[in-house]
Amino acid sequence: MVDNTPPGGEGAQLIEVRTAAVPHVVPTLRTIVADIAMRQDFDLDAVEDLRMAVDEACSMLLPSAADGHLNCVFSWKDGRIEVTVSVLSDSPEPDDETGLSWQLLTALATSARRSVTPADGGYLSRVELIRESEAARP
Repeated sequence: MVDNTPPGGEGAQLIEVRTAAVPHVVPTLRTIVADIAMRQDFDLDAVEDLRMAVDEACSMLLPSAADGHLNCVFSWKDGRIEVTVSVLSDSPEPDDETGLSWQLLTALATSARRSVTPADGGYLSRVELIRESEAARP
């Protein structure tokens, strides 16, 4: 799998989770992002938004995980959390970015991006989320 570590900058903290691409691991990933957000003093609404955003990102990618693996990278620093969820898929086609799932995802994050790139005889399908705390915004 291609390195999917988001740029965290000098001094950023990072956790990478590689797991089976099965729905019952998503609550664990939601818990990890909620813990990070609480430790970064995000308000309760932002914590819940991040939990739901991770859930949506995983739900979008799990069906296309050709090798049965899901990677999730959490990076944070100074009131900014970046989450990258990725799977190796057989198809170069990303999901429709006009659908309800994508609209919900973009509403829950400060920014969201979907990309598909060739990798290891398949395609690395990735969703990148950024959420900034209210205090970190200019």
